[in-house]
Amino acid sequence: MLKEFKAKLQDKLYQECLEDYNNTLKYQKDPYLMWISNKEKGPKEAKKENYPSIAWIQMEKCDASFSLQEITNEYVLFTSKKGKIAENAFDVIEEYFTTHPEADILYPDEDIWMLLPQEEEALEDESTHRVFPWLKPVWSPDTLLSFQYFGNIFAVRRSAFSDCKWLGDEDYRKNVYDFLLQATQKAKSKEKIVHMEQILFHAFEKGNTKEEIEDRVYHKTDLWGASKDYDSIKQKALERQGIKASFVSDDLFPVSYPVYTMEKEEKVSIVIPSKDHLDILKRCLTSVFEKTAYSNFEVIVVDNGSSAQTRMSLESFRRTYEFTYLYQPMEFNFSRMCNLGVEKATGTYILLLNDDMEVIEPMWLTKLVGQATLPHVGAVGAKLYYPNSRIIQHAGIYNTCSGPGHKLKKHEDDKCYYYARNKCIYDMIGVTAACLLMRKDRYIELGGLYEGLQVAYNDVDLCFRIHEKGWYLVQRNDVCLYHHESLSRGDDMLDPKKLERLMAELDVLYKRHPKLYRYDPFLGTLMNSGEDSIHCRWMELYEFYDTNVASAVTRGKHLPDKEKMNRSLYFYVDDCQKEELGSTYEQATPYYLLRGWVYVHDIDNAKYRFTLILENEAGETWEIPVERRYRRDVAAILPHETNVELAGFCCWLYEHTLPKGTYRLWIRANDRCSRQKLYADTQKDLVVLE
Repeated sequence: MLKEFKAKLQDKLYQECLEDYNNTLKYQKDPYLMWISNKEKGPKEAKKENYPSIAWIQMEKCDASFSLQEITNEYVLFTSKKGKIAENAFDVIEEYFTTHPEADILYPDEDIWMLLPQEEEALEDESTHRVFPWLKPVWSPDTLLSFQYFGNIFAVRRSAFSDCKWLGDEDYRKNVYDFLLQATQKAKSKEKIVHMEQILFHAFEKGNTKEEIEDRVYHKTDLWGASKDYDSIKQKALERQGIKASFVSDDLFPVSYPVYTMEKEEKVSIVIPSKDHLDILKRCLTSVFEKTAYSNFEVIVVDNGSSAQTRMSLESFRRTYEFTYLYQPMEFNFSRMCNLGVEKATGTYILLLNDDMEVIEPMWLTKLVGQATLPHVGAVGAKLYYPNSRIIQHAGIYNTCSGPGHKLKKHEDDKCYYYARNKCIYDMIGVTAACLLMRKDRYIELGGLYEGLQVAYNDVDLCFRIHEKGWYLVQRNDVCLYHHESLSRGDDMLDPKKLERLMAELDVLYKRHPKLYRYDPFLGTLMNSGEDSIHCRWMELYEFYDTNVASAVTRGKHLPDKEKMNRSLYFYVDDCQKEELGSTYEQATPYYLLRGWVYVHDIDNAKYRFTLILENEAGETWEIPVERRYRRDVAAILPHETNVELAGFCCWLYEHTLPKGTYRLWIRANDRCSRQKLYADTQKDLVVLE
């Protein structure tokens, strides 16, 4: 009888272990669900009726008969009816407006609420239904003129825009878009137009699987405000600012682009650094002179030490195309070469251009210069293709968790990616100096390219300074050139010495711009993986900078004798060192990171709870409960073990938590269905210095 009762109890405990394990695994396999569980903690009980200051308006009802003047509430919240608002949205929005009297427009982030074909209404299970977040950029005027990127939710302070004239079209989309262009023009400053980094709306999407829905949304082409149907609205918006433009539509996608009208063609100085790349440079120069519709430009070639034969050939080539040839032997320093070229420049605008670029369409320079005439624009960049293809090499710089990088690299440009990041005009954190145009006076004001960055990241450093100055960097995805990448100096990632230099220059970059370490205000932390595609990435525990409490540390008991230990527990440590919570480039909290993986051989690992044990030279111990982490790599190498997907662990403790000394690392596995305890140690030690 007792044995039967014990067996039933153990089976019940085992089922609870499996349920806990599978629930944890479900969240950890989906980075977005993990993000939700870590970032959206707290009550969500707010109801609309508790907020009389907010008028809640469905955008679909904003037709010709709608009038903003008839609303008397202090704030107006616009949402689509094709989705559900977050339960805490009213509270969050009212609180922000109340505590930030300078803010007049708020637009939060949103995601998709997945509905399966048989579901007609939204169920309440977030872990089943919430997918694919849309993290919006900080206020981006050029992006908004490209399409209505505020999406399905935004709020305004009614008194600030009560005099805005309603368009009165039967199409609510045109009315709302026109209102937003008016409102943002009236608000003007970044302080008044605020991006809220919170998911406050869930748009409904129906499909058979999560993968189907995410793929559909990722490649979505029908973006509100992007097509030529909105050209007249955009034209009026520009005219209100005294700006003239015509619009040109994409032949393959429903995207329309402004071509800004200039009273006269201001001179552009094209600066091209080069050395001993005669054929490459000739192809570049020929394409510039032969295929450019913009007529008022000069070309300055800066040579840091080509051979006599190359120099003679270039001097001869100058009889075909007139350009300035600046020869100055020196160690390769891209920044110095560009700055020398700008010193000789006589144009109002300067264009930094790699010698391995090739012009492929006449209006490229006209579009870049026109964009740069706008007062808020600091620099403009182009989309670059691999030669003789529509494969993307560059579509703007993203500041990822691995450093500045090119998203969508090697992606075919026959699709849209993540709200048309490769098709629409976007304000971004950076554009590449392989083709970068800006006003010369602003280049001089900023001090040009930083010559302490000789090879890499000098253009990113310039872009960061432009951003910090308050100007915008604009990626014109309708301006395309061929980039014969790596012909100039090879691929740094394949050469150990070049890779070492690259990492050193990356360190210099972030020491100069600590606030931008691993942060891209135009992308969002959750999407800033170092991979080429734009998708959610897993955030390690130590990356959540708002975590207030480190892993709990308690004094432990002496370890049992080794001969009494069961050796079926395997323990590996990947990281065991001092780190800093935040970044090494700003004031941060020092801590010790302990990360690795552990499993019990030939037993179901869902049954176990793991505890890290630190033993000093005197045999004293301290215990830390570990956070289990999804490790796909471990599961792949242990296919015959049971439930080892969560074999990873991660924990950290603040500096001064432990006494100074060297600590041997142990792990203890507690069987939750019995009293069994397993122990194992590792050869790695944690050294606490102070």
